[in-house]
Amino acid sequence: MKVNDLVITASLGEMKIYKANPRDLEAEAGLKPQNVKLDVINAFDYVEAHMRLQDITTDEPGQFKGDANSMRSHGEPHNLEAKLEEDVIRAIADDINKVVKETNPPKVFLAIAEPIFDRVYSKLDKDVQNKIFRSLKKDLTKKDRNELIEEFKNKF
Repeated sequence: MKVNDLVITASLGEMKIYKANPRDLEAEAGLKPQNVKLDVINAFDYVEAHMRLQDITTDEPGQFKGDANSMRSHGEPHNLEAKLEEDVIRAIADDINKVVKETNPPKVFLAIAEPIFDRVYSKLDKDVQNKIFRSLKKDLTKKDRNELIEEFKNKF
């Protein structure tokens, strides 16, 4: 990892974006560009991912007429939870695309929680995918920024 690289960590509920900045004068002068520290440049919270279905819908059945017993019907079953998760995944991919295009880093180091990694990655633009130098199927959003550099070094 060198100066100006981006580190992106994401899970279904949040995303943090770090920029590798020089740790010392040698790194700043370009003599040791690997001497970096990570600084948070942006953080996103995806509130929809934290919501429970009961917070979004009512617990009362709809006003549809039921069967002969005149019970109310719940209507058609909808996949609201799956749709909300897919919306959050789309938002994560859109935010990654936007940040990478705005900052145009030399390399991107990406860590996304394993259950959503493939779905987020497939929604990234091709030019953004080409910038990704290393990727991990791991949730590192709670990891201390000083340990992130080691996490990506330990991959190989």
